[in-house]
Amino acid sequence: MQMGFSCLALLAFACQFAGDRCPDLLLAMLCHEGGHLLALCAVGTAPRQVTLSALGCRMSLPPGARLTGWQGMLVSLAGPGANLLCFLLCLLTGQASGAFAMGSLALGLLHLLPVEPLDGGLAMHRLLEGITRPSRAERVSRWVSAVCILPLFVLGFTILLRTRYNFTLLALSIYLMLYLVLGQDQTY
Repeated sequence: MQMGFSCLALLAFACQFAGDRCPDLLLAMLCHEGGHLLALCAVGTAPRQVTLSALGCRMSLPPGARLTGWQGMLVSLAGPGANLLCFLLCLLTGQASGAFAMGSLALGLLHLLPVEPLDGGLAMHRLLEGITRPSRAERVSRWVSAVCILPLFVLGFTILLRTRYNFTLLALSIYLMLYLVLGQDQTY
């Protein structure tokens, strides 16, 4: 496993704003990535390398390893699934208002959006590849991503104008737009 400087810088920045909730939010992120890792192992393809950066977690498959469309969908949805399961467990134990529960819920719901590079977008892309040509799947996936990013951007800008300090959703939507324009490749 490799951790880049950008990951450490982002963690320091996030902990500065999260304060005493930082360990709970980090645990929610670990549960998310752990869900992906467990799903990869469950389909018989342990990652060759895991790299953490400010842009996310990249799990590289061994040379020659390839996931089927359904396996790719399962691995993509396992991260949000793990977060939503954690939230459900917190809800059942009366801890639903804690930072870990809220972080898990937010990560799970955010990553279900059909926007690449989020997990919902990767799962949608895998599904489309199974029912149409790869070039058409790519076009449809990019179009759906763009349609979903636009309201996020507008909402993020509106939140920034109203609060005068909360730029989180706006920054996320700009990152997703850049990702869409630059056309980064999917990891698994």
